[in-house]
Amino acid sequence: MITLDQHLRPHPDVVDTRLDGEETVVLHLESKLYFSLNPTGTHIWQGLKSGLSLHDISEQLQDRFIVDAAEAERCVISLVQELTEQQLVVPDTAER
Repeated sequence: MITLDQHLRPHPDVVDTRLDGEETVVLHLESKLYFSLNPTGTHIWQGLKSGLSLHDISEQLQDRFIVDAAEAERCVISLVQELTEQQLVVPDTAER
């Protein structure tokens, strides 16, 4: 189960590219699976790449998109759950 205190990071075999605007395409090189992320997803992805906790990413979403905490948390958990199921992100085991 994904919780807000977790830190996850992109899988080592995943690359991403920003498209025009604030969209991002994420590609798993081994499985050839790709995802297209909207601006909210792009913001979450950038937070994962930066090593932020899911809680910190949620707080940033609240500020950037002016949504309440419950909605931001739901968005983060939902996307990260899907990215985890598709093996696009893995737990970040770096010491904090």
